[in-house]
Amino acid sequence: MNTSMWMKRVVAVAVVLVVAPVMQAGPKVGMVLKARSGFWDAAEKGGRGVAETLGAELVAKAPQSESEIGAQVQMLASLVEQGCEAIVIAPSSKDTLVDPVASAVARGVKVVIIDTQLAREVAPVYVGTDQLEAGRAAGRLVASLVADGDTVCLFRHNQTSGATEQRENGALEALRTAREGLVLHGSIYASTEKGMETARANHLLNQDPNVKAVLASGTPGTMAMLHVLRDRGLGGKVRFVGFGYNLNRPVADALEQGVMDGWIAQLPGRMGEEAVKAAMALIQGEAVESVVTIPFQVITKENLRDPAVQALMFP
Repeated sequence: MNTSMWMKRVVAVAVVLVVAPVMQAGPKVGMVLKARSGFWDAAEKGGRGVAETLGAELVAKAPQSESEIGAQVQMLASLVEQGCEAIVIAPSSKDTLVDPVASAVARGVKVVIIDTQLAREVAPVYVGTDQLEAGRAAGRLVASLVADGDTVCLFRHNQTSGATEQRENGALEALRTAREGLVLHGSIYASTEKGMETARANHLLNQDPNVKAVLASGTPGTMAMLHVLRDRGLGGKVRFVGFGYNLNRPVADALEQGVMDGWIAQLPGRMGEEAVKAAMALIQGEAVESVVTIPFQVITKENLRDPAVQALMFP
């Protein structure tokens, strides 16, 4: 082989090595989550699995807590500047994120909203649980555990989350419909400040010592209330229903032992999967349903051993 031919082959190989990664690169999809927690890690994992299958690059960002709404706005802007063709976002505030999302859409970015609907429809697709119906299901379950005239406390999540606000509204509606003369209290929030939930749970029980049942509308508040009920020896005496995701061993044990009466399980992994599928479809110009509803599971002691429920268990 002469020198000229050898040099041509070297150049050809170099061109392939340089160009190939560019040619193989798929769409870039951004994901802005509410916080770093088990729930949102599961949502990211579900989305990342679909992205890998469909040949997309997923860039996920999340603040440390749901109270960092400004950080979410900055993360959204950063993903737009990075050239993401689509962005999946779970707004920590249904109001504050409206204009930033509208701005991204105006720049041609395909946006999929998950978990919490915005106060105004500025994105074409929403993927999430029917929170109102999930709340109604929780309210009906609590109503079956108490009598007319009993005191029921709603342990709220936080004051900016549209998702949990819908749950709470649905639960209150179902409770008022199912039971006459219930005394309903709902002025205490678990807070978005990590570590404060246990103190707030204790405060709720101290404020209402005659409470017959508690419904917690968010996962941190649910787990804190479960811990407090155990510590105070109130398991089974104060009936308890909470919200969470999938199924974990402490909750399964609490249901089995009667410390807890119900766990309304969301499926964040499924939500992440469907959101990234929708984002990829939008990039490709395909039609997508404007609302993609993710199912929820009401788990009680009665159905705890069902194979479909056990399949939700994680370590």
